Amino acid sequence: MKPLILAGLLSANYAINSNAAINFEFETATTSDDIHAQKVLKESELTTLVSELSDNYFRFEQPLTIIYGSDDGPLYDPQKHSVLIPYQFYTDSLNYFIKHDYEKKFGKPPEQGAIDTMLHTLLHEAGHAYVADQGIPILGKEEDAVDNFAAVLMINYVEGGSDAVVSAADMFSFESEERPEYYEVSEYIGEHSFDLQRYFSALCLVYGSDPERYSSLLDEIEEDYRDERKDVCLQTFTQVDENWRHVLNIENSESDNE
Repeated sequence: MKPLILAGLLSANYAINSNAAINFEFETATTSDDIHAQKVLKESELTTLVSELSDNYFRFEQPLTIIYGSDDGPLYDPQKHSVLIPYQFYTDSLNYFIKHDYEKKFGKPPEQGAIDTMLHTLLHEAGHAYVADQGIPILGKEEDAVDNFAAVLMINYVEGGSDAVVSAADMFSFESEERPEYYEVSEYIGEHSFDLQRYFSALCLVYGSDPERYSSLLDEIEEDYRDERKDVCLQTFTQVDENWRHVLNIENSESDNE
């Protein structure tokens, strides 16, 4: 099965399915930005796509609720087994892509970049929920593990998913540019890797999944280290992909999105 990623703002029916492994709720939007974000999210294929991915590859024992329009987040709330996504997250993402003239530089509308980022974020937070739901042992940072979870699902099982991961990676890069030249002590002991680390990790997985198609993806790495890093990325994708297939009980023959 190869679900389709949204290619622009397509009209699509959405539903809150109480029988699904993932239920979706939309809180009331009040500001003009939130009303616009709610409309975009309802009309996108994200609800269908994430539900199909869950049904096929990571079905929950306890149904997960994804709540758009929360005051906090994006985050997974383990007490309520819910993912919280503010409408503002879509608006902020869109503004970053507009600010960086994404369509002119990369040939992709900023709205698509924001939707791609939302998909990666939804799967990242759903990854946290799945780890909790299934009691999966994580050796290392869980944040890095679920970044990988989101990326390999998109690369393998979403049409256009590799390019969408690149968009999500670019968002990490944009956010990194907004930071000062130094990190606070609290960030060194935080649960997340730094934004630029998450950026290069995502690019590494995309490159490693298809080095011929993405041969220039790592060109910003210093030339002296580039070939070595490319070799490492090939190994990294293979390892991450095989590990998550093992956890999700997915056979290799079921993959690969081309």
